[in-house]
Amino acid sequence: MAVMFLYDFDKAEAALVYLASNSEAVPAFDKYKAGKLLFLADKYHLVRYGRPILGDNYKALDYGPVPQQTLDVLHVLVGDQSAWRADVAKAVERLRKMLEVDHRFRYPRLSARVTPNLEALSISELRALEHVVSEHGKRTFDELKVLTHTMPAFRKAWAARGDALAVEMNYEDFFEEDPDALAGAREEMLENDALRKAFPA
Repeated sequence: MAVMFLYDFDKAEAALVYLASNSEAVPAFDKYKAGKLLFLADKYHLVRYGRPILGDNYKALDYGPVPQQTLDVLHVLVGDQSAWRADVAKAVERLRKMLEVDHRFRYPRLSARVTPNLEALSISELRALEHVVSEHGKRTFDELKVLTHTMPAFRKAWAARGDALAVEMNYEDFFEEDPDALAGAREEMLENDALRKAFPA
């Protein structure tokens, strides 16, 4: 059974507001760019510490990997009422207080209404976000799409999709061909996953 993490919306919210709070370092920030940058931050953190920041469920789509639970909320936030579901309503209302949506663009852009709640993030999680902003924040969506399409975790999932429009990605695959993965991080992830499944809260 694939590794699973518990989704932490407090961390997702803090990460989104952090990314949206600096339009100079992260220009043209919309839901699609958010998905790519969150994936890169989660991957960066996972291969070093054995756990992602958000704990989201990642899926491979034609335009790349997406954090599905976070993207479900962002779809509704920017006005896609066809994506509305009762289970995301509370999260959408929380984000409405945190993020401004600018509908003047084809893909509505997001900016921060408030300062990010950095207390929701650990020091290592904040460093991962800082790294991603520094390395990738100014990239266009198309550049981020090309980058993430080359990653083994995406390629492996996409190759196995069959006729599906979206397919689950496995956290185990995030470590493949990553020279920055720390020794023991993958093993720690697998061990902790086994413990969570053996002793559910």
